Amino acid sequence: MSLALSKTASRAPSRRGGGRGRWWACLGLLLLAAACLGHPAPARAELALELVETYSGKVALRVPIQAGEPFTLWFLHSYDRAFFAEHYRALGPGRIMLTHMTFKSNLNGEGFEYHDFRLRKDGVGELRNINKIIKRVNFMQGSPDMANHTLILRGKRIRLVKYVAPRTLVDLVVVEVKPRPALNPKP
Repeated sequence: MSLALSKTASRAPSRRGGGRGRWWACLGLLLLAAACLGHPAPARAELALELVETYSGKVALRVPIQAGEPFTLWFLHSYDRAFFAEHYRALGPGRIMLTHMTFKSNLNGEGFEYHDFRLRKDGVGELRNINKIIKRVNFMQGSPDMANHTLILRGKRIRLVKYVAPRTLVDLVVVEVKPRPALNPKP
């Protein structure tokens, strides 16, 4: 059985009118671009990392942060006075990922809740691949001589005792903040 094809099926498409179609497409794109210029793009949600007093809800510190941006809570461990660093990633409002921990502390001989441990050549212990999603980082603000809790963000060290008194229960949380209005809004 053979199928008969019409003679027009093998012909190349007509080029007539092709220039007019492109002209209309360009005109449409120009009109769309002109319409968009008069209207600002919708504001993207901005995020902040806040240090909040747990019981009062008072925001002691607010720093801008981007989704996916890493930050570290560094402190001296209470038992052996060696550094301990918890490494996090801001995911979005109410979402933080604990990625890994690094430390010189021997943790008073206690075991680990996380099992991917390695000892680096520099003698620093590392618990890797934790990737646990949490809503907040909760801790008691230590004194500068005993714990010296420090937030490390973009390579900058922020001593938290400047914002919260020692022995205060606090949370680090990622929140959405309203974008600032444009400097010269159009009427």
